[in-house]
Amino acid sequence: MSKYLGEFLTIVAGVLIALAVDGWRQDREELRVAREHLSDVTAELRQNLCTVERVRALQLPRKFESLQTVLRFLNDPEAEVDDPTALLQAFARSTAASKPWLVDNQYQALQNSGNVRLLRTLRPEGEFSGLYEGPEILFSQVERIEGRYPTVINELIPAQLQAGFSQIRIYARDEQAPVLEDDADLGRAIEAIRARRSELLALARNEAAVATGRWYALARLSKDLSSTVQGLARWDQAETPLEDYLVECRQPRTALVAAPAPTAALPQR
Repeated sequence: MSKYLGEFLTIVAGVLIALAVDGWRQDREELRVAREHLSDVTAELRQNLCTVERVRALQLPRKFESLQTVLRFLNDPEAEVDDPTALLQAFARSTAASKPWLVDNQYQALQNSGNVRLLRTLRPEGEFSGLYEGPEILFSQVERIEGRYPTVINELIPAQLQAGFSQIRIYARDEQAPVLEDDADLGRAIEAIRARRSELLALARNEAAVATGRWYALARLSKDLSSTVQGLARWDQAETPLEDYLVECRQPRTALVAAPAPTAALPQR
């Protein structure tokens, strides 16, 4: 009897040891997977932060500058225009949406895999849903006040200028869209804008409210993303320090992106 009992206890001990080893291996594997997910999410948040900073440093300032030119012109019924092309380009650039193109591939993969729970083993306070869902909430509030300004302005700009003025041009570098034929007298386009000065001034003021809303939304996104990426520093595998990386993000990639919005020469009164 004691012989069988000893064999039974040996078997039980072996099973328990095997289960403990298997549990240890599973825990280590889950930690490895969690580290990989944190590293991937950190890289993605870094990329989104860079995109936000590019819009903040390059696109949005050009929109404000162009809107300022537009407001000065529309507020002065006697304004002289030395360069019609420059003024029309300022009107075109004042319609820019200035919204960052954010990605969530890693976050979606994390959710679809069901491994969100694993992240809490390494970062109990980790909650990334707000960082990915926040932009939609912020920009939806801005979109509520968007008006007809971009559409009306595009209707007033001669069609042949769109190939050079299009905001989408930055996504197709070294490419040139077909140039359409339209009224070559830009002076008539300026006069058409002047004839609708009161209407356009009201629309431009609303566009200023839209641009200001986007400025605040981007400032909040930048702050939240920067704080989170810094908190994930131990899982950040990028070779470039975050501050140096952001400096690079704020630099223009091409002369097309870097070019400042031209301003029409308006008299000082």
